[in-house]
Amino acid sequence: MEAIVIYAPHEIGLQTIPLPPMTPTSVRVATRLTSISAGTERMTLEGRLPGMPQLRYPLIPGYETVGVVVEVGEDVSPEQFQVGDRVFLPGTIRYEGFFSVFGGQVSESVNDVTRPIKISSNMTDETALLLALGATAWHGVRDLVAAGSRPSVLVLGQGIVGQLAARMLTHLGAEVTIADTIAFRVGLGEADHFIVVNQESDIPSDTYDVVVEATGNIACFDTAVRALKKRGHLRSLGFYEEIRLAFGPAFIKEIRLDIAGEWDADDMTFTLRFLADHDAQLRQLITHQLPAREPQRAYTVALRDPECLKIALTW
Repeated sequence: MEAIVIYAPHEIGLQTIPLPPMTPTSVRVATRLTSISAGTERMTLEGRLPGMPQLRYPLIPGYETVGVVVEVGEDVSPEQFQVGDRVFLPGTIRYEGFFSVFGGQVSESVNDVTRPIKISSNMTDETALLLALGATAWHGVRDLVAAGSRPSVLVLGQGIVGQLAARMLTHLGAEVTIADTIAFRVGLGEADHFIVVNQESDIPSDTYDVVVEATGNIACFDTAVRALKKRGHLRSLGFYEEIRLAFGPAFIKEIRLDIAGEWDADDMTFTLRFLADHDAQLRQLITHQLPAREPQRAYTVALRDPECLKIALTW
């Protein structure tokens, strides 16, 4: 099998490694597509990953893998998986000699039967790449709109998580405004109101019941506080090394700040339905496609091209 490997900070390549052996409860998956998480994989490539001070190299990055089942263990029932099933993998298993984290950027994999997530026939491979970040977005917004209410919600940042969060909030009944500094990303979004940010004053003050911070930029927390109404709610949906904000304005407004963490099984159940129902619209969020066998080029595009919203690596 082939794997994209980060050998050390800023050092990446493609390597052939042994495929782990099958067990009676294993499922072997041939990879069709993977993607690059602009937040997590950028930090991993740069040698810094919040919450993981023990980060070591070499490692295999990635947790967005779409493939097809090509072999099942003798104890795997047809109701669980059959050869030919399409699946999503949020990372794969451990590989000898590599730090045990992520593991998704591989040409094929052997996984315990509990790990793959079956993809329905009405979801394309490209849309299925969004499952992990879609579940992350849903985990972050699912409790923000009370039944029968229509809060005004600003989603700061229109990367994939922000794009999906805005769509999900609309589904829940919120009045949604999206904002980003990149006009291309705002143009891809779906919301009630759209803001291309050239300067901080482009975002109105004291306007929103809720702000979802999805930029990954700690400087935007002060912008979020300024945009909130009195006793507004600030939900952090990005991934940061630290969070900083000016305490005075937050104190005066008595804001509520909380942090959305990792998705759970219930989040994935909803996200599978949501992505399948909106497949035609969501496929456009995969803006680039490159061969996985060119990892340096692929990571440069994914992490540096401002108009690369989401990249599909073909295997």
